[in-house]
Amino acid sequence: MNARSLSTLALLLASTQTACVSQQKGREDSPSDEPGPPARLWRRSAVERDFERFTREGTALTGDGALVLDASARTDSVPVPTGRNEDGGTRYHEATYRLGSAVSEVQLVPGGFTSVVPSFDAQTPPGTWVKVTLAARIEGAWTKDYELGVWAFDKVPVARHSVDGQGDADGQVYTDTLNLKRRADALRMTVWLFSSQPEATPRVRALTAAVSDKQGVVADASSDRAAWGTVLEVPGHSQMLYPEGGPVWCSPTSTTMLLGYWGRKLGRPELTTTVPSSADRTFDWVYKGTGNWAFNTAYASAIGDGALHGAVLRLDGFAQVERLIAAGIPVSISIAYEEGELTGSPVRSSDGHLIVLKGFTPEGDVVCNDPAFKTDETVSVTYKRDELWRAWQHSRGAAYVLWPSGTAFPAEVIGLLR
Repeated sequence: MNARSLSTLALLLASTQTACVSQQKGREDSPSDEPGPPARLWRRSAVERDFERFTREGTALTGDGALVLDASARTDSVPVPTGRNEDGGTRYHEATYRLGSAVSEVQLVPGGFTSVVPSFDAQTPPGTWVKVTLAARIEGAWTKDYELGVWAFDKVPVARHSVDGQGDADGQVYTDTLNLKRRADALRMTVWLFSSQPEATPRVRALTAAVSDKQGVVADASSDRAAWGTVLEVPGHSQMLYPEGGPVWCSPTSTTMLLGYWGRKLGRPELTTTVPSSADRTFDWVYKGTGNWAFNTAYASAIGDGALHGAVLRLDGFAQVERLIAAGIPVSISIAYEEGELTGSPVRSSDGHLIVLKGFTPEGDVVCNDPAFKTDETVSVTYKRDELWRAWQHSRGAAYVLWPSGTAFPAEVIGLLR
C-alpha cells in the first residue's frame, strides 16, 4: 500500500471514531439535579473606557482607551518560558524586557461562581506578549493569582502557552479554565504586558471572563422562536482534509469558519484564512494542541488589524444562541457525546468537539457546520435540538463568538457583570 493510500485509510479510520480526542481537555462535570446560578459575562473594554478604572503600573491608555506599555514600564531579565525544544525541554527568553500591568476593580458576583474562563483581545507585534491572571474571593479571602495563559501571535520571543501545575486547596487550572473547589463571590483579573523591543508594545483592547457554576443548568431555556427559520451563510471547512493534524483541529477549523463568515459580511478578505494557518496560530506549546479556547478567540480578534472582537462564553441554552443568530452572529460550541446520542453525527462519539452553529430550522432544530465531515461541501448538518443541547452541556455551554470591532456585545444575550 502506497503512502497516499495509507493517509486515506488513516483519515477514514479517524472519521469513524472520535474527532479532536487527542487535544481535548476532558469533559466538564455533568450538570446535577440542582441548578446553579445562571452563567454571566464580565467584560471590560477600550470601547467602554473601562481601563480608566484599572490600577495601572507601567501601562497607559491610548486615545481610544486601549492598554499599552508606557515610559515608566520597568525592565526585568528573569528568564521566561518560550516554548519547547525538540527534545522536550523548555526554551527560555533570557534577554531583558519591559513589563507593566493593569489590575481590574473587584467584581462582585451575586449568587457566586465556581468556574471562570477568561479571554482577551490583544495585538502583540513582534517581540511582545501578554499574560492574564485571575484571583477569586472565597469566604472573605483571596486566592492566589492563577495564570490563565501567555499569549503571543508569533512564536518568538515567547511562544503562546498555558501553565500547568497550579492546583491548590482553592482550585485548579485546566489549560484555559479555572475551576474552584468552593464557591467564590468576587473576581479580579490582571493583565501583564511585555516587550523585548524598546519601541514595541502590546495593545490590549478587551478582557473577558465567562463566569458560571459547575452545577450547570438542568434544562434548555424556553425560546421566543425569533430566530427559527434563520440560517446564516457560514462557509464550510472540513478538518479531515489535513492528514498532518486535521483529525484534532476541530477548534481552529471552527474558528476559520467564523472568520470566513465575517470576512464576507464585512468585506474584509484578510479575515479569510486557511485551517492550517489557524491551527498554527492557536497552538498551545504546553497543552500541545489547538483547543485552547482563549487562544482561538485571541487569534481571531488579532488578525485583520483587530477587525473583530472575540470572547469565550458560557451560555445556559439555545435561547441565548438564538438572540446571537438573530443579530447575525454565528457561534462555535463545544460538545461531547456517546455513541447513539447525536443523530447524524459524522463520528460515533467524541470526548470533546467544536462545531459552528449557524441557524435554526422552522421547527427549532439546530443547523450547524460540523468540521468532522470529510469534505468542505458536506459539513452542513441539522441536529435535533434536545440531543445537541445534552451534548453541549458536557462543556457547560462553552461557546466562541466573534463580532465587529468597535461595537458592543449584544447586552440582551447574557447577564453582564458591571
